Amino acid sequence: MKNWKAKLASFLIASLFYLNLQNSKILTKNINVPIEYPKLENGLYYAQTPEKTFPIRVEGLREIVNYYSQFMKAVVDIEDLKLGENEVSIKKIVGVPSGIKVTKLKKTILFTVEGSTTKLVPLEINFDGELSANFEKVSYLIRPSKITISGKQSDVERMNKIVLPTISLQDQSESFVRKIKIPDLPKGVYVSGGIKEAIVSVTISSLAIKAGEQLISGIPLKCIGTNQYLEPELSEEQVAIKIFSRTPLKSSSVINGIDATVPCNHSYDPIKKKIIPTDQPVVTKVRVSRSRDLKNIEILQIIPEKVTIGYRVKTEQINLNDDETEPTEIDPSTTPIPEPSDLLDK
Repeated sequence: MKNWKAKLASFLIASLFYLNLQNSKILTKNINVPIEYPKLENGLYYAQTPEKTFPIRVEGLREIVNYYSQFMKAVVDIEDLKLGENEVSIKKIVGVPSGIKVTKLKKTILFTVEGSTTKLVPLEINFDGELSANFEKVSYLIRPSKITISGKQSDVERMNKIVLPTISLQDQSESFVRKIKIPDLPKGVYVSGGIKEAIVSVTISSLAIKAGEQLISGIPLKCIGTNQYLEPELSEEQVAIKIFSRTPLKSSSVINGIDATVPCNHSYDPIKKKIIPTDQPVVTKVRVSRSRDLKNIEILQIIPEKVTIGYRVKTEQINLNDDETEPTEIDPSTTPIPEPSDLLDK
């Protein structure tokens, strides 16, 4: 008992060394683990790019924490998803072994689930290069002039047109027709209907002034009275006319002063989903009118004199009108809310 103080001091020092040794084996650190989202199908997408990582604090034996932290994931529960904006909490961190304590450092994550849509956009084209001397580009025509695209709603809504590859006019002296491939669209956006190329018709005319009989080609053919639900499809997009003029004229003056039209007066019943009077192509006579500047010319012939007109229903226009239906026409009490499993793929 003479050295009890020394023995007590030795015990306390040994205890401190032991505790310090044990504490050195415990590790606490903050890490970001990947977020695992449910796979979507049935035309549903994650808008833009959702958050990729989730912050957590892990605590446990150093070796175990350092090894298993690379396998941990934050899982989004499919039952928490809905169309539109989502603010969900992470309920589960997977890949955590026993003996490891995990603390979530964030309450919720934000992301948006959106559907697919379609849109009718125009095709445009640019030209470069110089024509041969004494020639000019009078007009051009793109067929089809518009195409329907489909895909993720946010991506489709950003697209207002599609610009085709540039056509060179260098040293051209004659009208021509060329097939142009539709350019690649942004990822997730597609052209509906299997359309892969457009046909571009360019009318080139001499600057020379002529009198007498002339054949003028490249006059655009226009539809008059088109129904908002229908897209006319003409067998010919341009016509030619044979004229006689006693005074000298440039071909471009005739093309710009002539209107070639056909009546496209079919209609569509969106309730019966029927084209009226018929959904079969019809043959219609081409009508030609002229400006006052061309009152002295004589029109000898229109080529062709008649064209065939078919009609395609604009599904995107019908869908738009359906979306604008008054909400009072729907009784929420009788409309079941779809389960997430009906919209999402587990």
